[in-house]
This record gives sequence, C-alpha cells and structure tokens, in this order.
Amino acid sequence: MYYLIGTSLLLTFMLAVATVSASVLSLTWKLCQKSLTRLRPETRARVAFMFRVMPVVIASTVGLAFIVPSFVLYEPNDSGERVGLKLSIIIAIAAFGITAAGYRIFASWWRTRRLLAEWTIGAMPIAIDGVDIPILKLRHEFPVFAVVGIFRPRLFIAEHVLETLDDQELAAVLRHELGHITSLDNLKRLAMKLCGDLMVAPIGRDLDLDWSEAAEAAADEYAVAAGDRNTALSLAGALIKIARIIPATPPPMPAVSYAYTETGEMLAVRIRRLIQLADRDEPRPTRHIPMLIPASFLAAWMIAVFASDGAFLARIHSLSEMIIALLQ
Repeated sequence: MYYLIGTSLLLTFMLAVATVSASVLSLTWKLCQKSLTRLRPETRARVAFMFRVMPVVIASTVGLAFIVPSFVLYEPNDSGERVGLKLSIIIAIAAFGITAAGYRIFASWWRTRRLLAEWTIGAMPIAIDGVDIPILKLRHEFPVFAVVGIFRPRLFIAEHVLETLDDQELAAVLRHELGHITSLDNLKRLAMKLCGDLMVAPIGRDLDLDWSEAAEAAADEYAVAAGDRNTALSLAGALIKIARIIPATPPPMPAVSYAYTETGEMLAVRIRRLIQLADRDEPRPTRHIPMLIPASFLAAWMIAVFASDGAFLARIHSLSEMIIALLQ
C-alpha cells in the first residue's frame, strides 16, 4: 500500500502540474499570437515546440525532484491511508496517457519500419550532388518527396516528381528537406505527439498545427539561405508543380516530413512568402536560438536549491497529505 499511495501521489501531482502548465502556456500562446507572427519562422517553431513539451517536462521535474523525495523522507510505512475511488480514477487516467504514449512510440517505430520495407522494394538508389544522405527513387501514385527516419534519415522521391521538376527546382526542394533534417523535425513531431498523449486532456493541440506551419516556413528559409534569391522562386515553382500532379483522391500517407503538405490558402500563403524572400537583397541565414539552455540551467538551479531543503520538502509532504485526504 505504501508504494501504491506513493505512485498515486506522484501521478496526481504530475497530472495537475502538467494540466495547469499546459493551460497557462496555451493561453499565453493564443494571447501573444500577433506578436509571435512577427518572429522568424525558425524562432516561432522553437517557441511552439517548447510550449508543447514544457508541461510534461515541468511535471516530470516537480514529480521526480520534489514529490518523490518528500514522500520517501516523510511518509511512514504504515500511514493508514487507502486508495479510494478518486485516486483510482486518477491512476487510471495517468496510466491511459502513459500507455498511449508508449503505444505511439511502438507504432511510430513499426510504421517507419514497414514504410521503409514497402518503399525500398523496387526503389533505386540515386546520387545527387551536395546531398550526403541516402536517396531512393520509387514508383508511387502520390508525388512523394519525403524524409523517413530520425537518426538515419532517408529521402524518397517519386519518379514522376523527378520528371516534373527541373534541376533548380529539384535542388531547392532538396535544400528544403535538408532544413527539416537539420532541425530534427521528425523527432520534434514525435515528441510533441507523445507529450499530447501524456497530457490526456486535449490542451494545447493547436500548437501542433502552428508548429507544423512554422517548421515548413523555417525549412523554406533554410533552403533560400543555403542557395540564392532564385532558390525561393524555384521552390515556389516546385510546390505549384507538385500540387498539380497530386491525385484527385490522395492515398493514405504516413506522418513523415513532406516537401508538400498544404492545400488551398495555406499553399498560397507559402508561395507569397517565398516571393517575398526572393525580393530580399540577401537571404538571412537561419540562426539557432538555444532556448533550452537557459531553461535547463534554471531547472537545475531550482532542483539543487529546493530539493536539498528539508523544510521545503516537509511543506511539500504536508501539502500532499492534504490532497490525499481530499481524494480518499
């Protein structure tokens, strides 16, 4: 019972902290939308990613650095406390989120493995100057131009895409995909979905879409900065050509990084932005802002200061006792 009470307490606090953190960050994101649109796409994507994963990071830090030590130090082995219906419901909700996250990790690995096996059959390796990752040409009804994998990415290109694009357009789209690889966007996409599963409650889901749009724009800027002003026009032309050869009824496609993901107004916005990038005298290089570094130092400082304070941990335990009593 001692360990069950401790697990219940840990999951209760982590769910509560994650929910509150996600609500505050999601509201902050919505209130600051106008200001955020003025940021460069690369910075906006990083902020959206941080806002999506930080609730789980904060909850894990609070739970492991404060709740667990306070319980181990101050909870008697036989406190007489029992796991009632309310605590059981909380455990079930948290267990559901952890199971969903674990399933997503396995499903992502399994789908990637099956996709690689399916697309690799009959695919032909090709070499393109300036690209050092494996590139495979395949036959597919969808205009595939996709990065598959995280740590050992491979680039798959449909034959009719290669036939449709000229050399400059192909080079521009390749640079765009290299932008996704450099930013580890496939890994970030998976991490955001995992955090969404762990949260259980649908809070902050709009950050996924906002991140995706910003990540695509950031990859466009990466492509332009790696080339010249004509690269923006070549990439815009490539997107239009790819959009024209998409079948009327697209087949189900896996969640991997594609060069083309938008339709309608979203595509028009992206084309207009590429034209604006072409009008610049010199493309601005992408600057990586290490936002996680100061956040990590702050978290480490808080853990070092408060987790070693016996009085602080005693107050945390007293608060947990009150919460457990309310949930009996």
